[in-house]
Amino acid sequence: MDAGSAVSSAPAGPVPRPPPWRGDGTIGRAVRFAATVLGPIGVALTIGVGTWMIFALVTAILCFSLDVGGRLAPRFGWMVGGGLVVLAGAGLGTLVSGLYLPTTLGFAAAGVLYALVEALDATAAAASRFLCFTFAIGAHYIHLDGIGAAAALATVAYGFAVSAVWDGLVGGPRPSLAPAPAGIARRLRDTAGERWRFAAAVGIVVPLASLTSVGLGVAKPYWTLIAVVLVLRHDVMTSWRTMVEVMLGCVAGAVAALVVSALVGGGHWGLIAGMMIAALIRWPAHEIHGILGNAALTMFVLLLLEVIAGSAGVAARDVEERVLDFSLGCGFAMLALGLDALFDAVHRRFAASRPLR
Repeated sequence: MDAGSAVSSAPAGPVPRPPPWRGDGTIGRAVRFAATVLGPIGVALTIGVGTWMIFALVTAILCFSLDVGGRLAPRFGWMVGGGLVVLAGAGLGTLVSGLYLPTTLGFAAAGVLYALVEALDATAAAASRFLCFTFAIGAHYIHLDGIGAAAALATVAYGFAVSAVWDGLVGGPRPSLAPAPAGIARRLRDTAGERWRFAAAVGIVVPLASLTSVGLGVAKPYWTLIAVVLVLRHDVMTSWRTMVEVMLGCVAGAVAALVVSALVGGGHWGLIAGMMIAALIRWPAHEIHGILGNAALTMFVLLLLEVIAGSAGVAARDVEERVLDFSLGCGFAMLALGLDALFDAVHRRFAASRPLR
């Protein structure tokens, strides 16, 4: 077929846009995200709230992030991988909790892994970021037990069911966004020098952030670790923009959680309604601005903590702690960027001093 016939066979006029709920548009992602994260909460309201909810919800969010679309079997494999990441991170964190050297080495290894893949692929970055998250949770917050592990695995199955049902509702599977491992490996080889320098910086800073937050007596040191890998990017400008969005979103979301908590008087159903609203608006808000997306996510998390605690006022107490911990995490992210710049300058100076062959 020549170019002329190809042009003449093209449909005339603009191609009609699909309905906003089809495929993986903003509304579709919002509904899928809300359905995925609110499932474990519905179970908790039936059988009782417990710390297992943390592992279930972390798994739900990661499975949503790893829902790459395409054929069901490979998609299920990616989502199972998300559950295994949660179990590995939280399990290892639980094993080394209270042990100085293993904890330090574990945080260093998790930081190095994140730094190596952070800029290579969004799916790999999400998995490595959640490995850091869950290691911090297991080491500094909640130990993984059999109930938590079962909740994580059950959430994988539930998240996959939501994904598959959504395909049926919108008329077919979404296009596959699964990354090619060979492509990731090739990009890592092509940028090996700069990625390993960045990995060295992050491998130093992440355990240092853990030790500092624990040494300062921070109430929730795992939030500091979460902040570091949440905002840290190899690109300096992207890191700065993410820091601003996370910090301002954190404050805005905390204020929103306080308002909701005050309006409903700490009632479970009122808090759940607030969480549902936050989950539904998370992606549309993020499309408008990153600050709004982070505000919705912060609101969701703080209301969740109040539901788990079973008492009013938890959101109010957590506001100051969350802002302080995230500020500390952003400070360590800046330190990592500074170390990376230093390592890069030393490398260039050494390279320039070597004689040409």
